Amino acid sequence: MQEYRAVTTPPKITSPDEKGFRKLIERRVTVLRYLLGTSNVLTDPIILLTFLSSFARSGMMFGINETARTADQGLGWPVAMLLFCAISMLVIGYISRIRMHALIIRVKESMRQRMTRNLLRANIDFLLTNPHGRVHVAMTEEVGQVSGAIINVIETIEAVVIVLIITPYIFWISWTAGVATFVAMALGTLGYMLFDRPARAAMYKASAAGAEFSNRVRDMLAGWKELRLRRSRSAALEAETMDVIRKVSTYANVSERLYAKSTAVGQSAVILLLCYVVIVVPILPGGGIDVMFQILTVIFLTSGPIEQLFGALPSMSRAENAYFRIQNVEADLYEAAAQVTQRDVAPRAGFSSIEMRDVSARISEPGRPASEAFEIGPINLSFKPGETVFVCGGNGSGKTTLMGLITGLRNPDKGDILVDGEIMSNDMRHGYRELFCGVFSDFHLFDRTFGMTAEEMERLDMRIKALNLSDRVTMQENKFSTLSLSAGQKRRLALAVALAEQRPIIILDEFAADQDPANRAFFYDVLVPELAAGGQLVIAITHDDHQFHKCDRLIKMAGGKIISDEKYLLPTAHEVG
Repeated sequence: MQEYRAVTTPPKITSPDEKGFRKLIERRVTVLRYLLGTSNVLTDPIILLTFLSSFARSGMMFGINETARTADQGLGWPVAMLLFCAISMLVIGYISRIRMHALIIRVKESMRQRMTRNLLRANIDFLLTNPHGRVHVAMTEEVGQVSGAIINVIETIEAVVIVLIITPYIFWISWTAGVATFVAMALGTLGYMLFDRPARAAMYKASAAGAEFSNRVRDMLAGWKELRLRRSRSAALEAETMDVIRKVSTYANVSERLYAKSTAVGQSAVILLLCYVVIVVPILPGGGIDVMFQILTVIFLTSGPIEQLFGALPSMSRAENAYFRIQNVEADLYEAAAQVTQRDVAPRAGFSSIEMRDVSARISEPGRPASEAFEIGPINLSFKPGETVFVCGGNGSGKTTLMGLITGLRNPDKGDILVDGEIMSNDMRHGYRELFCGVFSDFHLFDRTFGMTAEEMERLDMRIKALNLSDRVTMQENKFSTLSLSAGQKRRLALAVALAEQRPIIILDEFAADQDPANRAFFYDVLVPELAAGGQLVIAITHDDHQFHKCDRLIKMAGGKIISDEKYLLPTAHEVG
């Protein structure tokens, strides 16, 4: 039987703010091992291509120097070697670029697939309390930063191979130039280490501000009506958004300026090396113009890979920062998904009874004191097929939380839910949820019918017509022709989808609140009795007290408690009077 469980998270690293060279190396090694493992770069042809590119570039340097040295002897093997290496570099470079982008896509795909699986399995508390911008930025921008670092890994390998080849060659030409080359590389590394930590700190703040900006964009798109109805609200949101944008820009500028300084140190080291070769080497014993030009050829042809090496260090820092933020999001996702782990059992075809026995839950938000948590329960309720149950109560009484517990979307902290007399275990939860369909107060209307069968699609078309939507919406290859509908029409379309699924239990949260009188009458007088007569359990949250007599049971809630659960009786003329 297939397991329906959370997908494990990648290896963890310490915070980039932690000081110490050892911590830095541990973080880099962890990220590097993750990239190598996820991309399978060590078994990819790119490694062979990288070595061949390094050898071709080194061969070019040797060919240029030998061609210059034997110029008076006419065309010979150095020229042939030079042309062969030059053509090889062009061909290998083209193929390598294609392979590198394939590796980036592989890493990005792996990270997004893992996060998507855990997000789809996350429990309700995570989805309700975590800022969506944080998750969105992690799955888009920061995944891109981490996956893009695979190019830096490959460029670093190429640069290291070239350095290992050309260093003995430079020492063979001039040992003083070899020592100067070592000093230049040491200065470049020192410059990077000097500016790296403050640059990473600024980069981390820029990423956090970027997540906040994503939340503000969501506010602008989702709350456009409220914003246009009050200028001061729109102005306040605009001011806050501009402030967030300035924070992102400020922190990003600080980070990039520090990395620019780091790069400048590396470039200064190369320039000093060039000056040494041009000014000092010709006057040293064993030096001369020929030696100077040979070394210059080597430096000019290797300066690109060496600069890539120094440039790769800041890029790896950016990837490390992004990896840490993704790691935090994934840890929360994994924990939220692990709490709802269950076997992927077959959906239940039906039920005889559902009982909630002493069920209670405590709902709290991250960062809020425990004293402010909302408590619901203990709840003792039972349901059977064909019932029509209305739930009413004031705002904040716990109606929506009760629906979350009934449907299995939220796990109770205490108590049990029994299905046909059997206590529902964690392994049963996924199959239990398949009993339900519904339209929630904050429902989401997908633009297509994900996972629906051909039979369900036929029923959907019938329900669209029955709910007076056929003149506004049609089906086009499992997609709705439009979602540009009024609030009431969108809710009826969501209801059409739920009815087409024909599940044993249907949950309706304030469905009739935004319907016109005709559709509201159709809902209470035709649809609800039809569903109950067909054996479906109908649980509806409603405030339409003049419709209470049309249910089998009326559950009243207040302060997270069930204050009554009984058949509603119409008031007598004496009671009305």
